[in-house]
Amino acid sequence: MKHSIIMKFTAFLLAALSLVAAVGGVAGIVGIESAGLYVGGLDELQGHAYESIAKEIANGYAAFYAADSLGDLPYTLMVEDPTSRSDADHWHIFLSQDGTVLAEEGSRSESYAFTKTVTIAPMYAIASLTDPNEEKPTEETEPGVTEPPSDPTESQEPEVPAEPEKPENYLYSGQETVLESGRLVTYYLDYYRAPEYEITVQLRPEVLENSSLYLLNDIYPHRFQFIFILIFGLLMAAVCIVYLVNAAGCCADGTVRPGALNRIPLDLYTLLAVGGITALTLLLMRLWEWADSEGPHLGNLSLIGVNLLAIAIIGIAYIFAFSAQVKAGDGYWWRNSILGRIGKLLITGVRFLGRCLSAVARIVPLVWQWLILEVVLLSCVVLSMSLSSRHSFFVIVLILSVLGSLAVTIYGGYCFAMLMKGARQMSSGNLGSKIDTRYLMGSFREFAQQLNALSETTLIAAQKQMRSERMKSELITNVSHDIKTPLTSIINFVDLLQKPHSDAQQQEYLEVLKRQSGQMKKLIEDLMELSKASSGSITVNLQTVDAVEAVNQALGEFSDKLDAAGLTPVFSHPDVPMPIVADGRLGWRVLSNLLGNAVKYALPGTRLYVDLVQVENAVLLSLKNVSRAPLTTDPEELLERFVQGDASRKTEGSGLGLNIAKTLMEVQGGKLRLMLDGDLFKVTLIYPAAPEESKNS
Repeated sequence: MKHSIIMKFTAFLLAALSLVAAVGGVAGIVGIESAGLYVGGLDELQGHAYESIAKEIANGYAAFYAADSLGDLPYTLMVEDPTSRSDADHWHIFLSQDGTVLAEEGSRSESYAFTKTVTIAPMYAIASLTDPNEEKPTEETEPGVTEPPSDPTESQEPEVPAEPEKPENYLYSGQETVLESGRLVTYYLDYYRAPEYEITVQLRPEVLENSSLYLLNDIYPHRFQFIFILIFGLLMAAVCIVYLVNAAGCCADGTVRPGALNRIPLDLYTLLAVGGITALTLLLMRLWEWADSEGPHLGNLSLIGVNLLAIAIIGIAYIFAFSAQVKAGDGYWWRNSILGRIGKLLITGVRFLGRCLSAVARIVPLVWQWLILEVVLLSCVVLSMSLSSRHSFFVIVLILSVLGSLAVTIYGGYCFAMLMKGARQMSSGNLGSKIDTRYLMGSFREFAQQLNALSETTLIAAQKQMRSERMKSELITNVSHDIKTPLTSIINFVDLLQKPHSDAQQQEYLEVLKRQSGQMKKLIEDLMELSKASSGSITVNLQTVDAVEAVNQALGEFSDKLDAAGLTPVFSHPDVPMPIVADGRLGWRVLSNLLGNAVKYALPGTRLYVDLVQVENAVLLSLKNVSRAPLTTDPEELLERFVQGDASRKTEGSGLGLNIAKTLMEVQGGKLRLMLDGDLFKVTLIYPAAPEESKNS
């Protein structure tokens, strides 16, 4: 179900709606809690709302009455008339002073639900176009008339005119600039405290219709349901988002790869998501201000809900795309990003430049490389020293050049020390030691790699030499043993023949002499043939041979020996001839050695499987049997000379059979492969297939 588009879309929509529902639940809980409706009643809140509205209307009307009756202000500076409020039809007001009603607004009615009387001393202002603090011009004197000099003993300081006394109700002065008839006009204002007024405000229930209390009145019965909406919304959103993260990028074939909009580079996706969420958040703030000023109603609440839904959709879409790209693996989220592509291009460019410099460096000798590098650094030092007095930038270049020269010198010394240390260890006989090339570059790395390769070559040569010496020793020992055994028997039985014996004993002695002399002859022939094959002096006559017929002949000649060993041959081959390119005589010798090994070492009562198949331009002949003794020897060792599967060498044989078979296969242009699997012994002969012309003929 992870790759179902319908399931993903449903989960996506449910997650967005659940988040919006959770936000709505939070808003409802905050609104109800801030109004104290979880611990208090709606009647108490309604009383506070009436009192707050009554005080607001009383303060506004007192200020307006004082400004209108006592002040001297133009229309552009007048205090707002409270009778222009949208709820003016739902209240009635008396303004009185010392028991005398000075003003009344609204119509009297018996349906008022709340009455409030407050005493207020508002503030009013008197405006003037002339700054009262501006200095008045002095009276001009007639020309040619000068004032008599004053007494030098008198003070020359000008007299400061005394400020006019202010009324007791004076507060402060100020100024206000307004636009009138297309021009800016500055008024100078004197603010005064008005006498105390007693204001009685009567409110109808309809005055609460445009307040937040009207909405709280509707949602108050559902105050505990908002908690459930919050919890359910968060749980549903979490479940859907977890499913989307798990299903992101999953395809029908079981692979994970981003598709459609999820393939947009992640950094560009991030930029778009952050920009979209920021723009929607700013719009949400404006909508919230609108709802706060006009009061919550279906229109602005619907717009706020749509705005929240859009923010949730963008956020969940980003999480979905991010999960799909991260789950794709192999750094897809980074490689597919714009920054990743730019970084890849930069890395490719740096590598290309490095290869170019490395190629140039390989052409230039090592001594010249160091000379060029030192000349460049010294040139930077000299140039920056000569120009450092003109600009501070060249001081930085000078410091960097000196540090660069020092770093090159230290690095060169470090590399030479590493190379000398490695060469010293190798020369002392520790051929297994290697020079660490992680921190070496250029010619130093190449030199270290060549030293390591020389160490490996020397170590392999030493191992081969030791192995050759061991094989020579084993060859002499095994040949001496294999020749000495039948020779000793021959000498002993010849001695017995020279002594008195019966006819039956003579016949037995002759059988032993025949068998031991034949074994000795076989060993000498094997040694001679191995020597010829190894030296390349053996004659090879390659021709087209039918592999099926050759195997059948070999099995026929070994049938008695196979029966005596308790082996049942099972030959599997195609029904058509399978011509191969081989030497018939040498091929027979190979099969004879392999079948002889099976007779000597196979477990009695088992089967000998012989399979013949053709693969492309080669014919594969495999022989499989179960070994009588445990096979603990490595396959490569079994192919060496004088090595037997029977480590005790109790079985009859020279240990040259497999080695001779391998050598004869190689001189025919074929191969011999040996495989051991537990007690399973398998030999595969690989012959070149005969050309099509030979098959047709």
